[in-house]
Amino acid sequence: MDTHRIVLLGGGYGGMYFMRTLLARLPDHVEVTLIDRLPKSPLKTEFYSITAGTTSLKDVTMPFPTHPKLTCIFDEVLLINQEQKTVTCREQGDVAYDTLVVALGCVDRFHGIAGAEMYSNSLQSLKRAQMTGHDILTMDAYRSVVLIGAGLTGIELAAELRESRPDLNVTIVDRNDKVLKGFSSKLQEYVESWLTEHDVTILHGIQTERIEPDHIVHQQGTIPFDQLVWTAGIQASPLIRSLQCSFDSIGRAAVNEWLQLPGDPAVFVIGDSAASVHPPSAQLAEFHGEYAAQTILSLLQNEQPKQREYQNKGQLGSLGKGMGFGQVKGVDLAGKIPRLLKSGVLWSYKKHVEKTTVLTKE
Repeated sequence: MDTHRIVLLGGGYGGMYFMRTLLARLPDHVEVTLIDRLPKSPLKTEFYSITAGTTSLKDVTMPFPTHPKLTCIFDEVLLINQEQKTVTCREQGDVAYDTLVVALGCVDRFHGIAGAEMYSNSLQSLKRAQMTGHDILTMDAYRSVVLIGAGLTGIELAAELRESRPDLNVTIVDRNDKVLKGFSSKLQEYVESWLTEHDVTILHGIQTERIEPDHIVHQQGTIPFDQLVWTAGIQASPLIRSLQCSFDSIGRAAVNEWLQLPGDPAVFVIGDSAASVHPPSAQLAEFHGEYAAQTILSLLQNEQPKQREYQNKGQLGSLGKGMGFGQVKGVDLAGKIPRLLKSGVLWSYKKHVEKTTVLTKE
């Protein structure tokens, strides 16, 4: 039987669950290639702690699986050619595939605001999170850090900075009238009260018009800053736009019920790269990775894939190392318990991923 080549682009949450599921049942005639810029899998939901300086690098990365039929290429993807069924990398050149799985994640979405990309720090890659952390943590006392966006990342970063740099003036700027859009009003009030009690300033209803090197310009005036961090939205990796398909409002590729491109069943798109009625999350990416792997395994064995529906288990956030908030199975939680639960979820993820490495070494 001819060798079937599966190429995976991206080793984040979706890519890791894809490999974990696929490698456990890999047919003899299948070979897998992972292409990622980093030699380890990043835990992106924890990047805020790297920026705040409260976590070490080893705690926010995981080793990739090892397997006799898994090849890892650490390189940057430049082009996807669906006609030729190749992926072009900066150093490696062309890599051919029979089945392609695209899990390239997301980047910041600047909403067309002038100066936003140029003058903002970012948390959307491990390198950028480290650079942002260096810029903030090496500032003199009493300097100002402004975070644009009061979503989960902005809230968690602000809270963590309160622990690592209590001397800094931390401000969250948001266009909405409450923090954490999408959470219950009870949790919104709890989080806002916690932040206020811990000297984090929250400015609501601010429509940013443009950003200058040291201040934000909005309709009511200006907001000065020493460091600015963008946490106000994401979009799919720009490379997704090169795929032959339609896209949603944040650049994610439209896929069918099997996570394939409707016009090209050899290409699967998962995680933050795939259009969905659900908001981007690590939990959704993990489901996509497992689901895509199960579907591909069925197709390779000439079996009908089993369709599955995503079930959101909830969402958890941290307020420093001791407190947290979230919703689990429709129940609001605030205080120490959700913080412990979040730590437990991360521990569980690491254990699941570690099993892949152990199993494939035997």
